[in-house]
Amino acid sequence: MRALLITSICSLLITGCGDRAVVNSSGGDESDTGQDSGEETKLDLTDFEYEVQADLVIISKGKGAGQVIIPEEIEGAKVTEIANNAFFRNIQMTSVTIPGTVTAIGNDSFKGCIGLTAVTIPASVTSVGSSAFSGCINLKEVKFLGDAPPETKYMFKDAPVTIYYDPSTSGWNKPFAGKVNKPIQ
Repeated sequence: MRALLITSICSLLITGCGDRAVVNSSGGDESDTGQDSGEETKLDLTDFEYEVQADLVIISKGKGAGQVIIPEEIEGAKVTEIANNAFFRNIQMTSVTIPGTVTAIGNDSFKGCIGLTAVTIPASVTSVGSSAFSGCINLKEVKFLGDAPPETKYMFKDAPVTIYYDPSTSGWNKPFAGKVNKPIQ
C-alpha cells in the first residue's frame, strides 16, 4: 500500500511538471518576418489572477511554481502593479521576473515565499510595500536596477538578503532596509 501511494505521488509530480508556455519577452512579432518558426509562443495566464483597469493591469494573485515570469502586457494593457498579498506564501516559486512596466510592489506581496532565492527589481519600480519580502528565508540576493525606493517597515524581515544596486543610481549611500548593500559589479 505504501509503495502504491509513493508511486502515485511520484507519477503525479512528474506529469505535473511538463513544459510550460513561454512568454515572448522580446516583443517581436513572427508575422513581421513572414516566417513561422513552427513554435507557437503563447501567453499562459493560468497562474495569474488580475484586474484590468482601463489601460493598466494589476496582478492580484500568482500561483506559479519554479520560475515565475510576470508578463509585460495582458489583454493589450501594461502590467503596472503587483497587488498586496499577490504571491503571499507561494512556497513553490523559486524566482520571479518582474517586467519593466511594473511601478509598484504591494504590501506582503511576496511575504512567506520560502522558495524564493533571488529577485531583480527593474528601474521602473518606485514603491515597494511593507513586508513585501518578509519571511523569504532563502532570499539571498535582490538586485535593484533603479534608484532606491522609499524604505518601508519590515521590507526584508527574516530574509538573509544582500541588496545589490546599479552604481549609477541614487539613494544607496547607506544600508537599505537594515540590509547590507553592494554595487552590482
